[in-house]
Amino acid sequence: MTRLGVPLLVGALAGALAAVQPINDTDVWWHLATGRETLAQGIVRSDLFSWTVRGAPVSTDQWLGQVVLYLSYAVAGWWGVALLRVVLVGTLIAIVALDASGRVQRPLAVVLATMPALLLTRAVAVDRPELAGFVLFAALLYLLRRGRAGSWRALVACTALVGVWANVHGSFALGAVLTGFVCIEGALRDVARRREYIAVALATLAVTLATPAGIATWTAPGSHFLSPPRDIQEWNVVDVRTPLGVAYAATLALLIASVLAGPRIDPREAVIVIPVAFLSLTAARQAPLLAIAVAPLFAERVAWALAFATRGATAQISRPASTFLAAAAVAIAAMAVAIAPRAPDERAYPRAALDSIPHGDGLFARYEWGGWLIWNAPATPVFVDGRLFQYRGAVLDDYQRIVTAKQGWRDAVTRRGVRALLVVPSDPVAVRARELGWRVIASSEMFVLIAAP
Repeated sequence: MTRLGVPLLVGALAGALAAVQPINDTDVWWHLATGRETLAQGIVRSDLFSWTVRGAPVSTDQWLGQVVLYLSYAVAGWWGVALLRVVLVGTLIAIVALDASGRVQRPLAVVLATMPALLLTRAVAVDRPELAGFVLFAALLYLLRRGRAGSWRALVACTALVGVWANVHGSFALGAVLTGFVCIEGALRDVARRREYIAVALATLAVTLATPAGIATWTAPGSHFLSPPRDIQEWNVVDVRTPLGVAYAATLALLIASVLAGPRIDPREAVIVIPVAFLSLTAARQAPLLAIAVAPLFAERVAWALAFATRGATAQISRPASTFLAAAAVAIAAMAVAIAPRAPDERAYPRAALDSIPHGDGLFARYEWGGWLIWNAPATPVFVDGRLFQYRGAVLDDYQRIVTAKQGWRDAVTRRGVRALLVVPSDPVAVRARELGWRVIASSEMFVLIAAP
């Protein structure tokens, strides 16, 4: 119990921070709609929500995460969605802190080592299955390190965890690859346990196929890795001029310093840290992975520095102190539950336009409003939304051509059969359409709904 006090408290604080965030992610709406349809009619394998790619195959790699998200809404409304986020964020940071406490006794070292993960994961503390993927990633690293230390049960649990993860979010691919790397290293290093490691590696690969898509489950993570959608901000490389970029650069610098200074790092950590560090460099949404993975290394370095500064004096938590920390964690968690939002923040969406939007095919709306329209205007299919990959190519090209009023935009409107435009008043297409005398159906400071002739 003495080891759990600090992780529980840090996790509760992270959950409380997540509770003050509004529900305003642009993708939560279509995830909820997909979860609802999955419960109603089974796994959603083809597009149900657009008129541009209606019936086209869609990825099923997040079906379980979407069902859990929708069930949280069905049970407790938007408060349930917010509580799910609070629980996931709190669990994520608690696991990171628990992993960091594996080989150190100093509570301050654990807390400081967890701070980079707390800062970087703020960017992914959103209402999507992706957040559950980060939780499962942290749990996998904890189990892999326990398994590498000799726990057969931990290794078996890795296989089960990846099997669940493969149905929750496409990031499972990282977990499967890391498990394979750790097992290969273990089989080469520990001949006595070679069969165990090989069995876990093969079983982990096998369970990734136990999904609705089978081997095609690897399609989505493979596409994101080999051909990331750079036109989406979160898939660009980390921008060091942003708060996320500063935190990531600091974490990377601390990792380099940890390797170069202080006691020798267990070389087995390279099997985990190097692949994660490489992946974290590829996109902003992957940046938090690094801070999660290196927390134990940071904890060892901080504990070493503190021991050096205090001339070897130890600082452990007594059982009564740990009990007090756990009680404080419960109190903070209760506060997080109380302050979690009860409704989404829709100020960035054109709610006033809903009564005027035409039913049926033909509405062209901004990309970031697509998911919101799927949930709030189910009788009006969308042109595009956050389910990016099914639109890549001709549909996204026409979207960009129309919204920016580039050459050929009127031909694209006619060819696509666009009947109405729902855009921001300052969008080039809104300006040009009004100049051409197209009829304005409804408007406000944030949107304009224009009928296409």
